Amino acid sequence: MESTLATLVAFPSAGQLGDNEEYHKAAQAHTKTLTRLSADSKWASEASQLIERLDPATHSLSYLYVLQTLKSSNGYPLDDLLLKLTTFLTSFDAGQIRYAGHAFTKLLTQPRLQDLFPASIAVELITIALLRLDPTGSVLTSHHTYLVRFAYMTNNIEPVLPIIEKSIVFYPGMKGSTSTRNLSDPDLPPSGFITVENDFTKSLENKDILEHDILRGLCFIQRRSWQQAFDAFERVITYPSRDNTNASKIQVEAYSKWVLVGLLLNGKAPVLPPTTPNGPRKVYEVTGKPYYSLAQAFEKRTAESFKTEYEGLSQGFWDEEKNVSLLKLVIEHYQKWQILNLRHVYSRISLEQIRTRTQSAETAAPLGSVQEIEVLVQGMIDEGLLQGEVVHPENGLAYLAFSSTADDLSEEEFTRRMVATAQRIKALGPVVKATNERLASNKDYLKWLVQQKKHEQQGQSQGGGPVDVTGFGDVVEDEDLMTGIVAG
Repeated sequence: MESTLATLVAFPSAGQLGDNEEYHKAAQAHTKTLTRLSADSKWASEASQLIERLDPATHSLSYLYVLQTLKSSNGYPLDDLLLKLTTFLTSFDAGQIRYAGHAFTKLLTQPRLQDLFPASIAVELITIALLRLDPTGSVLTSHHTYLVRFAYMTNNIEPVLPIIEKSIVFYPGMKGSTSTRNLSDPDLPPSGFITVENDFTKSLENKDILEHDILRGLCFIQRRSWQQAFDAFERVITYPSRDNTNASKIQVEAYSKWVLVGLLLNGKAPVLPPTTPNGPRKVYEVTGKPYYSLAQAFEKRTAESFKTEYEGLSQGFWDEEKNVSLLKLVIEHYQKWQILNLRHVYSRISLEQIRTRTQSAETAAPLGSVQEIEVLVQGMIDEGLLQGEVVHPENGLAYLAFSSTADDLSEEEFTRRMVATAQRIKALGPVVKATNERLASNKDYLKWLVQQKKHEQQGQSQGGGPVDVTGFGDVVEDEDLMTGIVAG
């Protein structure tokens, strides 16, 4: 065992840490050695002793292979296994694990962690592990898609938030995502090593990507994070497609939720982005008519038309669409948005005036008393929907005083937001660099740039007149740029 241990702790050595090329060769050689040793019959019998002599943060590669052996065996105490899994997944050296995609994936999936841990802990551990591997959270993998589905189905939204709040930019098999740089290169973007070829993920189909985003949206709905839910559903409904006649079932479902969440978020019907493909756009205009009509009625000043609109659709319709809960929230928010819109006219307004000028969408009539209005308004203030305060003067009617966000923003809060923005921009640096490199080698993008240049020159020769600008998506010929999957 001592000779095996000496081999396991030999990597990484102090001399290898300062030289990327030397580290790369040593890591590759060590991985091959681990693969050979773990196939030896005596490896399993020594694993329980070996793991006690290894540091998961220093000898991450060796620890991973030994830990997977213990995880696959039946004789190792479960409590000890869970402790070591937790320690490793929260402390491993991500640079070393770049060389062990197959072993890392196997650790997460054979058997799956949720078969060993309670669901909430399994979700949290997988989230931590994936973000240690890719702190930017910019690469979608098959682990992500399974994790979000499991978190949503078991109602463990809180522990998965750190990963679903990240912006996905890269997908497995994406054009130009392969890299010739060593895995040890500190500037190598996550998309350069988190690949199907390196066994960090399985290939993903269009439906996997669409399902991932719609599940993210559903998770954000449970959190009442309307902006994030709206953005997630919008990614689904605008997903690139060359089909000029159809949309997937997932996209149609996402469209209905996008409209309802848009009402909750902005108090008005959302407008389809110009990037929406023609095929899905045509489908939404047909299948989404009930939702568009509902959204139009939501914007009207009297609640009667809105009430008529949602009651005109049977309960069975809303049950089948799986939007009963969202509809109830939209109905609740109808009067809230009427109150919010008063801020564009008044800086302060009496509660009695609010009562007479707004209506409940449930009854299509004003609330019965000022007290009911005060409860409603105070609730909006408490949940952060409304900036203002209810004032009770000694002589006179109680009123609502609106306050602007700018007035409430202290110097400390302003500084905090600026720092947070700067940190987000800095974190985007590697992603932007990787995207630029990928686009620079993409023939469709280069073709589009040439066309754009010609359009600009034509506009200048015409005295600065309007320029016919062609969208990048219109010149993609062979593959969908985002996923590398053949269009259609």
